Amino acid sequence: MSRRKQESSSSEDSSPDSEEEERRRDIKERDEFAQRLKKKDEGRTRNVVESQGRKAYEEAAKRLKLEADDRDKLLPQLRKQSRRQYLEKRKDDKVAELEADIQDDEYLFDDSAITQREREDREHKKNLLRIAKEHEKARELERIQRYHMPKDIKKGDKEEYVEVDEREKMPNSEQKKWEAEQLASASYKFGSKDARAKQDEYELLLDDTIDFVQAFRMDGSKEKDKKAPVTEAQKMKMDIEETKKSLPVYPFKEDLIAAIKEHQVLIIEGETGSGKTTQIPQYLYEAGFTNDGKKIGCTQPRRVAAMSVAARVAQEMSVKLGNEVGYSIRFEDCTSERTVIKYMTDGTLHREFLSEPDLGSYSVMIIDEAHERTLHTDILFGLVKDIARFRLDLKLLISSATLDADKFSAFFDDAPIFRIPGRRFPVDIYYTKAPEADYIDACVVSVLQIHATQPLGDVLVFLTGQEEIEACQEMLQDRVKRLGSKLKELLILPIYANLPSDMQAKIFEPTPPNARKVVLATNIAETSLTIDNIIYVIDPGFAK
Repeated sequence: MSRRKQESSSSEDSSPDSEEEERRRDIKERDEFAQRLKKKDEGRTRNVVESQGRKAYEEAAKRLKLEADDRDKLLPQLRKQSRRQYLEKRKDDKVAELEADIQDDEYLFDDSAITQREREDREHKKNLLRIAKEHEKARELERIQRYHMPKDIKKGDKEEYVEVDEREKMPNSEQKKWEAEQLASASYKFGSKDARAKQDEYELLLDDTIDFVQAFRMDGSKEKDKKAPVTEAQKMKMDIEETKKSLPVYPFKEDLIAAIKEHQVLIIEGETGSGKTTQIPQYLYEAGFTNDGKKIGCTQPRRVAAMSVAARVAQEMSVKLGNEVGYSIRFEDCTSERTVIKYMTDGTLHREFLSEPDLGSYSVMIIDEAHERTLHTDILFGLVKDIARFRLDLKLLISSATLDADKFSAFFDDAPIFRIPGRRFPVDIYYTKAPEADYIDACVVSVLQIHATQPLGDVLVFLTGQEEIEACQEMLQDRVKRLGSKLKELLILPIYANLPSDMQAKIFEPTPPNARKVVLATNIAETSLTIDNIIYVIDPGFAK
């Protein structure tokens, strides 16, 4: 009986030790897995900032090496060329010097006053002078009597060969040419002889149109009497500061900073284009949230949005992209040690949780476009909610563009809601009078109808995916090509997630004068991106 008691007591003593040992082993395996995953990601991620610096260093070293090699190769040739040029000049100088020496000797000394040796020396000099002059004459005769290689005549030299026109070979060609020029200048001609009869330029377009009826108008927050509509020329002249001040979020800057300092979790609701994504991180940076060496993080649901927003904020802050402002997406990292505002995708922040579970390097974390409710965003909600409970110094901002702010507030323990009212421009909404059977063809007809009849301004078309975008692009290009010069220039630019980065960046380039840009986009351009000079928006109403 006592032996059984001893065995049970020893098993009870060893069970806590085994559990503790198992817990330590689990923690060790978790850390090792996180390190392996981090190394794997680092090997597959392209660091834009470091690669640029390394590339510049390698190019400079290569240039210095080539310069040294070229110098070693060129120096012997340069010495040889310099020696030849020097000998040519020295020969002429010596011949002139010898001729002057003979003339002086004959002028100063008569034949009777010199010795036999001096007389022989004078004859020797005369023979040398004669041989040198005959050598020059022989070279000229050689050029005349023998074939010699032609000189390298550069373009524009007088000796350059010019092909003679067939008409100039005719007799009195110069006289006839002069008479033709005089007759042409004396006669007046208007237009071209082969011009076709002028037709109605937009007959092909307006035969097939779609009738719209205005439903209602959503007024802008600005007063009508304050400013006239901003023209394209005026918009180009506006600097970045004026553009920032025109955003609806600007008047609420101080109130927003005060609310963020007072509350740990804040729900921010504002219309699309109000400046939430670009301005709030800058306000936090100016308010000193990065003074302790920590960063401001902002998540985006799409890679294109993270890249474009980071580039825009870097331009507004007058810094180079990758230094103070950077972005991090899958397979590409454009940040450095100086980065204080970091834009990233939701998946990138998931990976950072593995290596830094408490997000200790961030003072503020902004979950942008929360209303889209992607899988990654919903996972982030649970993670950041737990972190905010034990990291009281972390500020958590949830940004949304729709009226779902009350649900987000309830999820984050009744967090306060900060609403940014107003929009930059008034919006007129039109609906079709009757449903369209083929919505892609209806979009094409509407784009051409706007391009033919409406004032200049870019068009944004929402489609469901890459297949519809490419089909609409082909149809537009085909119809524009058939119409030819009847229409002004129309730039057709697609934008979707699988498009290369350089092609995606074209939608942000300014539209050429007297032209129109059509952006065919998925719902990525609905809230994640802000494209300048978009006046007309066509939405078929379908989404995947």
